[in-house]
Amino acid sequence: MSISERVRLPRRQIRHAHLLPTVLLAACLLISGCGFFHTTLRVDQAVLDEARSIGRIVGESISEGSYKNTTDVINALVIDTGGKSGPESVNKAMDILGKRGWKTSFNNLPISATLESPKWEANELIVRPFSAMYMENEPEILEAINRTAAKPDALVIVWAWMDGSRA
Repeated sequence: MSISERVRLPRRQIRHAHLLPTVLLAACLLISGCGFFHTTLRVDQAVLDEARSIGRIVGESISEGSYKNTTDVINALVIDTGGKSGPESVNKAMDILGKRGWKTSFNNLPISATLESPKWEANELIVRPFSAMYMENEPEILEAINRTAAKPDALVIVWAWMDGSRA
């Protein structure tokens, strides 16, 4: 038997050898398309603790939104900072967070402001004056506001979320 005869594969093995890359590619596409590589983006607990510390918590809610294979978890906090109006309370919240290293990345005051921290690079806070329309699907929070907040117009709402493009 010559060397070239020993190296030759049987015809059946040669016929099926070219299918392996095709089968592997199809399996990878099937696995990724079925959501096996799903990502959930959730804000760091320490970020929520910092947001909570700007005043008295009146209510909190969590919502989730999904796009492709990513779920975004967004925390909403209704906070009484002790201000006399919504804009004053937003400024107070921004001052407190600014002293802790949070920087304004987008300023659209008096409507809202977006803050980022170098400690938690992909986490963001959006601070704006409270409006009941933001919590219309959260009747427990609206009831708590009516029971406990002397001036609902002086509350702020803080949304905490993770920016997936920077995660």
